[in-house]
Parts: sequence; structure tokens; C-alpha cells
Amino acid sequence: MNPHRPASSFAARAAVLMVTAACASLLPAMVHAAAAAAKSEYVPKQYEPRSQRDFTGLWVNKDGIGWVPGRIGPKGEPPLTPEYAAIYAQHLKNAAAGRPTGDPTAACLPQGMPRIMTMVYPMEVMQNDIQVNIFAEWNEQTRRIFIDGRPHPPADELDPTYYGHSIGHWEGNVLVAETVGLRDDTNLEATGIPHSGDLVVHERIWLADKNTLKDEITLVDAKAYTKPWTVTKTYHRAEAGFSLLPYVCLENNRNPINENGEIGVILEDGGR
Repeated sequence: MNPHRPASSFAARAAVLMVTAACASLLPAMVHAAAAAAKSEYVPKQYEPRSQRDFTGLWVNKDGIGWVPGRIGPKGEPPLTPEYAAIYAQHLKNAAAGRPTGDPTAACLPQGMPRIMTMVYPMEVMQNDIQVNIFAEWNEQTRRIFIDGRPHPPADELDPTYYGHSIGHWEGNVLVAETVGLRDDTNLEATGIPHSGDLVVHERIWLADKNTLKDEITLVDAKAYTKPWTVTKTYHRAEAGFSLLPYVCLENNRNPINENGEIGVILEDGGR
């Protein structure tokens, strides 16, 4: 004890320390109680479109995994030219023999356009006055439809990509989009329905009601199809509080498929 400090000051200091210690011991419980109260008060809200042109939100496809809603494979009756019918027949034959070659996504490659719009997993749409962004949970891929009046690049400057170059404009409350510059090594669905590099995709996208989004897709490809091929995809707004999940195709992929359709096996030690 400091002989120059009054005894009363030590007593006061001891009292303060005791109160501080008591408060510190209560702090975790107080924080937990506050967090629990905040959690109990949170109620997810459903997004309300600001207008008929507002597609913002999370959407879930209810039409199955085939390119034609409710159908898959030959049941979808693809209008293929003889050359591309032969390509498709070979994919089907390989699959029947246990050597599937029709689905590049089995090797963790992007699904590409227009297959991305089947949305085997949910999607999120975000938009502004410049572009409409469509983000797919599947492979975490994004396509962009530019709506600011820009044209497509000149044909000799167009570098084919998985999602091509998409531009759009509004006709009333319908977004009319066109996509060009697509790679020819993607397919429309897992069975391997092909298309050529000349494919042009036309879309008409609209809100049927505030919780239903429609996409009428017309494929024009004189090399691969005998006529324009139109399907309509339907998406329903996800429930309030829903969110996309991370998708990492390569993680734990122990059965890669090579270019010959042969299924490999990756063992725990990395051997094959």
C-alpha cells in the first residue's frame, strides 16, 4: 500500500475493479442475447419488382434439364441437318456404350450459351441502364446483355467465346436480345445436341407476373438446324431468404471424362 495515498482511494479502486470484472463476465452472455434477439427479429423479404422491366432477383427453372422443357434427348425432336444429326447420333451411341462424349461440362468446362439458360441450378439477375447480368450458380458463370445501344463488334473482330456477345433493347416490357460469336464446341444439353459456330440466339424475356420470368429462345443456325428452333423457358422467383451456393466443379471430381468419353478414376493418393 502506498503510504502517501489515503486508504479510501484504494477501497474505491478495488470497488471499481470488482464492478469491471463483473461486467466483463456478463459480456459474452449479453452479446449472445443481443445476437439471438436480432436473429429472432429478422424476417426475409421477398423482392418486389420496381416495374415490368425489372427482372432483378433469384430465379429457379422448373422445366427440367433438357433443352426442350419437359423433354430430353431425341424426345425433344431436334431439327438437325443430316451432318449434325450424324454428330448427335454418335454422341448417343457413345453414351449407350458407356463412353459419353456429349457433355463437355462433365470435364468441368463451361456450359456456354444457350445451354446456360436451362439453369439446372438457380440464377440471379442484376441489371442497370447499361446491361442485364445473368449469374448462374452452375459453374459460377455470368452472361451479360448490353442494353445501352451498342452494336455487335464487326464479324472480323468477333472472338468466339462460351457466351458470345449479347445486345438487347426493349419492346414495351419485353427485353429483345441477340447473341452472336459463340464457340461451336458446346452443346444444348447433356445428351449432346450440337450447334455450329454460325449459331445466332434470339431471345424475348419478360415478366409473366411478378414471380414468373419467361425466356422465349429461338436458335437460328442453317448449318446445324433445318429451321429456326424455338423453346420457352420458365423460371419462378425463389422464396424469400434463398441464396446461391458456391459451385466448384473441380473440387473432389474423382471421375474425369477424357476426350474419348472414357471415365477415369482419381485415387486418394493422386494415382489413376
